[in-house]
This record gives sequence, C-alpha cells and structure tokens, in this order.
Amino acid sequence: MWNEPPEGDSTKSNKEATFQIIQTPEDSPKKCIIQELDSLAAWNRKLSPLVTTSREKPSLSTLICGPKSAGKSTFSRLFLNRLLTDRSHGQTLRGVVVMDLDPGQPEYAPAGTLSLVFVTKPNLGTPFTHPGIRDAASNVVRCHSMASVTPASDPDLYLACAVDLFDTYNKSFAGVPLIINTPGWILGTGLDLLCALVRKMKPEEVLYMSEDGPSETVDALRAATETTFTELPSQQSEFTSRTAAHLRAMQTMSYFHLQELALTTTKQTDITQRLKWNPSPLSFRSPLLVRYSSKKGILGLVSYDYQCPPELLADTVNGLVLAAVEIEDVKAFSGFTQDQVSADTSSKLTKLDTASKDEALQIVSTSPEGIPFIPNYNDTALDPRYSRTIGLVLLRGIDTKSHTLQLTTPIPAEEFKHIKSQGRDIVLLHGKFDTPSWAYTEDLYERAGADEGNDTILEVTDEDTDDDRSEAEPEDVDRVSDLTEVPWVEVLKGSQRRPVGSRVWRVRRDLGRNNA
Repeated sequence: MWNEPPEGDSTKSNKEATFQIIQTPEDSPKKCIIQELDSLAAWNRKLSPLVTTSREKPSLSTLICGPKSAGKSTFSRLFLNRLLTDRSHGQTLRGVVVMDLDPGQPEYAPAGTLSLVFVTKPNLGTPFTHPGIRDAASNVVRCHSMASVTPASDPDLYLACAVDLFDTYNKSFAGVPLIINTPGWILGTGLDLLCALVRKMKPEEVLYMSEDGPSETVDALRAATETTFTELPSQQSEFTSRTAAHLRAMQTMSYFHLQELALTTTKQTDITQRLKWNPSPLSFRSPLLVRYSSKKGILGLVSYDYQCPPELLADTVNGLVLAAVEIEDVKAFSGFTQDQVSADTSSKLTKLDTASKDEALQIVSTSPEGIPFIPNYNDTALDPRYSRTIGLVLLRGIDTKSHTLQLTTPIPAEEFKHIKSQGRDIVLLHGKFDTPSWAYTEDLYERAGADEGNDTILEVTDEDTDDDRSEAEPEDVDRVSDLTEVPWVEVLKGSQRRPVGSRVWRVRRDLGRNNA
C-alpha cells in the first residue's frame, strides 16, 4: 500500500519508503479499507471438480453469470489461477482463454470493450494493474468496442461481438479451457442476452453466482442450459469504497499511462515482458499526429448512439476517448449502405460484398473543418466479423491548420503504420465512453503537488450559484497564465463568467480539513 505521512504532518522525508507491506487488514492505514480474499467453502467444493474435469477434458468451457457484486470476477480469478497452477500429471496448462463480456468492468482490456484473452500466468492483481492489450501474460487476441460501458446501448451489437469472439476461440484455441465472464445484467433484455449466449456457446458448465434468485432468471438460464447448471452463494463486499465508475476511471487512467513493453532478460531462453507506466500527466507528452486530409491516417470517424450535425462534430469529439478500429474488410460497412448516403452512392453500395473499396469510400463525408466521418444517422454498427479494436485513443486536440488530429494513446505508432501498409483502414469510434475527467486535471494536480510542497486539493464548484465565491477570491495572475497551454482548461479573467450550470475545477489550499 502507498504510505502516508503521519496525521498532522503534510511532509514526508525522502528516506521514508513510499509504500508499506500489508500483512492483515489491521495493518492498513486508517483511511484505507481492505477486505481479505476469502474463497467460500461452496466455491472450493465446486472448483475442485472443475479442475479435475479440465484434466480429462482440456476444452472445458465455463460460463459465469449472476447479479452485480456477487463475486463473479473473484470466482473467475480463483478458477483461472487453479487451472494455471494445477500440476497434476507433472504438466501445467500452456494457457487459459478468458472471454470477457462485461464492458463495464473488464478484467484485461479497457472499459467499453469485449475481448478474447489468452492468459498464461496467474492473475494476482486488480484490473488496473494489467490493462494493456499487448501484455505477454494476458494477450488480447481479439477485441471489439461497443463505445459504451453497458450492453443496453446496443444488445444486438453486444451479441454479435460475443459470437465473433466465440468463433475466434473455436478457430484458434480448440482444446484450451474457456472461461466466459458476463455482466451483472440479469433481468429483462439482460436475461435474454444471457440465455442467447448460453444457447449459442453451449458451455459445459453454467455457474450462477447467487442462491437468492430471482427465480425467473434462474429458471430461464436453467432451461437454456443443456449441460450442468449450478447455483453458488454470492460473496458481496462488506465495503464499497469505490464505485464501478471509480474503478473504470482507474483502469482507463492506467491504460493511457502505459509505456511500450520493456524486455527483461534473465536467461537466453527466459524472456518476460513487463508493463511500465509513465507517471507524468498526459498533457506533458507529445501527441501522435494523424493527418485527416491528403495522405490521411484514418478513414474517418464513426459515431454510435447519436450522429451529431457535421458542424458540431469537432467540438463533440474533442477531448473524448475514442476507439481505434481496424477495418479488416470493407464488408464491415455493410450496414451503412441502407439510407445512410445519397441515392446515387447508395445504388452502388446496396451489396457491399461485391463493391470495390473505392466505391465504399464514397460513404465518407467531411465536416466544415475537413474532418472525415461516416454518417450514421440510423445508428448502425460496424460488423465485428470484419473489424477489430486495436485500442483506445484520447483526442487531445484538432489542428485545423495542419489538418491533423492530436492523439494520446499507448498504441505504438508502428501498429498504425503496419495496418496502413497492409492496405487496411482505421476508423475512430465515438460513442458513450466515460468522460476522462481525470485527464483534464492531471496537470493541475501535478502543479499543485509541486507548489512549495504544500498539500492542495481540487474541488468542483458551481458557478453563478450560492456556492460560487469566485468573485471574492483574489486572482493569482502568474499561476493562471501558466495554465493557458493546458489542454481542456479554460481560463476566465476579471468578471468573465461561464453559463449558468457550468462546473469548473479550482485549486484550493488544504487547510487541514482532511487531517481532523
């Protein structure tokens, strides 16, 4: 755990360790809430025969479902680790495939994605400790983005992505154990999706992580299961110090701060890849410049859920998280040919499977700034059979003079170049990803922490309300002027005000309120 200075003392000696070893929950700092990992007896009784079955049938597939906060992820990690560390017959598995179908709380990939992951080492960390798509210990074989953290945004797309991942598993990993993790949406449409997944994938084991129903959910899943259906007791956390949104923000922050994988060689035959992070604010880094005019690096932008007017496109996507999607085949746009473009173009693209790439490019329009985009007024999705997500990007800015997009991303530039060299295109997918508010204030936190060693905190206040005391506060012109180059930060001077209801981040002195 990260170490903290003693109460009442805001300074820390350079000789003190920045962390401390926690042996029991009682050893943790007072403000820290830690719960011991406890595998219930009923869980152990089920894990043991599952591991035994996997020895006889290495292709054992298990689907884990249940309500939110029931322990699905915890059980999945325990099961995964048992499979990877089972040493019966003097052998260990070369790996286990995890199909992560929870876009709200994924284990190995960024939030808003569904992924097929080949895991070769036990999972001993939380999701934000291994968010990289290119981690050797948990290699993301194929990934799709819904541009949303919930399947409710597009149930049909969710099911299509899941089916494509399952087909990839059957083609590339036959004979390898499969663990399918699902979201905690177990009623209504969520139940319909779970039943459809069970019927399509036909897992040998379906585990429902609750003994408290609801009965209609259990009955429907039991009816859809052709093999073994088991109810297990849930294990809810005693504490809720972090919400799902907090955990997603931590995982997304960890993802964007990743550095390229470093090679650590211990022996000639023992080469392991370790993740490394860059702790500096994202605004400190040079962005990846991608042209969007001549010799453009992307085909265009695609919007899910809502297509804004072209004149608002630049303002809509600027400062947001987008998914970088490789178009493996022009058939990925097959759904965009119906009532998406002009009549002349539509007549050429009615059957996209026979259309040429040049004809397909006619569906691309441009905004007043010249930014290319594929109109999607009918909320059509890219076909996951012919496209894949290569990672996420943060659109830091749009330079209309040089016609470039400024992207912050851990995706290596070489990967973009390789895709283009193969004659394939890349689109940037915009949807309902969480707003990266943490990225907007990193620079402010960095400067506040370096300001004479004093503790400062950031608060959100409403302007033009009873809580707004901005007019009574003296302006520090020197400090404010330093922020003019910080992306996404707007500097107001004098009596200048923002619209009613606006929210603004302010840096304030911590006068000891948190140390009381």
